[in-house]
Amino acid sequence: MKRFSTIAILVGAALLVHASTAAAQRWGREATPRSGICFYEDINFNGRYFCSPVGTVTDGVPSGMNDRISSARVFGNAVATLYRDPNLRGQAKVVDRDVADMRRMGFNDRVSSYTVDTGFDRARTGNGKGDGYQGNARWSYRDAEAMVRRSYQSVLGRNPDPEGLRNWTQEVMRRNWDRRDLEGALRQSEEYRASGSTNRAVPRASRR
Repeated sequence: MKRFSTIAILVGAALLVHASTAAAQRWGREATPRSGICFYEDINFNGRYFCSPVGTVTDGVPSGMNDRISSARVFGNAVATLYRDPNLRGQAKVVDRDVADMRRMGFNDRVSSYTVDTGFDRARTGNGKGDGYQGNARWSYRDAEAMVRRSYQSVLGRNPDPEGLRNWTQEVMRRNWDRRDLEGALRQSEEYRASGSTNRAVPRASRR
């Protein structure tokens, strides 16, 4: 009996979390997050809106809302990756600053899923005791992500999955890698080795 009670509590907690997440994605005028993103129904951050904090992964924007997002505002140290299709698929765009009119980036009324991650503060410096980021980082998050996409195609012959894209983008930012460094790391991956590509000549990284 005790076992069934525990299971019931866990299921109830999961449903409560899901309900609170769904409730957060309703048009309104809620308090904005300290670090996250808010989507607005009209351009120039006007009209109703809903917000998501850092750490949010939304596989599908509720029906009736995904076709009404016209602008977005970024708060704190956040960066969002927007996808045209549900389940984090299709064309993607990285938003690391305010977008007053989504039409300019070809995503007006087209956001179907998204993630919100912690961005990178260039003013922050590493102290040798953690994963600090160098103040003289050569890449913005957007540039680092674009490099990861190109390197995946060059080395693995495919587009990166969302998790791989985020992880390798963070590595590029943290280690201040260039494309040669990144492609060298990808060639050490199990996927590359399993493909049998190690028997072929390693192509020289193209110059930026």
